[in-house]
Amino acid sequence: MSKEGKEAICRRFSKAALTYDEYALVQKKSARQLVDSLADDFAASEILEIGCGTGNYTRLLANRFEGGRITSLDFAKGMVDMARQKCLPGPDITFLHEDGETFLANSRQRFDLITSNATMQWFDDLPVAFGHISHILTPGGVFHASFFGPKTMEELGQGLAPLFEESVTLAAAGFVGKENIAQMARNCFLQVELTETVFKRRYQSLLDLLSHIKKTGTGGYQQSLPMITSNRRRQLEKWFSDRGGYEMSYQVFFLTASRPKGGST
Repeated sequence: MSKEGKEAICRRFSKAALTYDEYALVQKKSARQLVDSLADDFAASEILEIGCGTGNYTRLLANRFEGGRITSLDFAKGMVDMARQKCLPGPDITFLHEDGETFLANSRQRFDLITSNATMQWFDDLPVAFGHISHILTPGGVFHASFFGPKTMEELGQGLAPLFEESVTLAAAGFVGKENIAQMARNCFLQVELTETVFKRRYQSLLDLLSHIKKTGTGGYQQSLPMITSNRRRQLEKWFSDRGGYEMSYQVFFLTASRPKGGST
């Protein structure tokens, strides 16, 4: 992704910080499933959270690992500011306004748990990030993360396709698929478990759906988008109406990886 693209995505997430919690219901479900799927006997003293958002997953981690030290970071300053307000006063959490890929490349600290909820699908180079993660995990450490998949909001893409002569590609279409994530993980780790969940969410109207995208900051980046005219909006509304309403699918992959290749066990 270009520097311009990453900066645009960062601005959208930062701007959405005040409305994110109201609209990011799928991300909250994903966070709960992610923390609940950790093994009951797994303990971690040093925890890295990549993409803290407004701090919802951060609080779940703090409750799960009482006494643990959590380093939480996000590239969107508005999100970090919101998370810091939400989690203070509280446990031992350090919030950083920093890009996750840059942090992983430069970190010399070791972590027992490196985790991320619905964030790393935005990374430019996941294979490199996975390699960095494997190098900074402690022996016995775990990489535990969720990723939105390329079929996320595919209904919207299907509805838009017949309205334009030019191709319309949603941000999610560029996310990495399940098999590719599994292979990336197997290249770096000896133990890999990857599962898939499809969350469904129904919206009241097209305006409600588009507001969700805007107010969670999840629209991604496109250099140019064709205009949705009044006529196209009516056609899109009819497309959804003919199919029973505004239900969206959210494809989420849950990854647990441990025992880095070439490292100590």
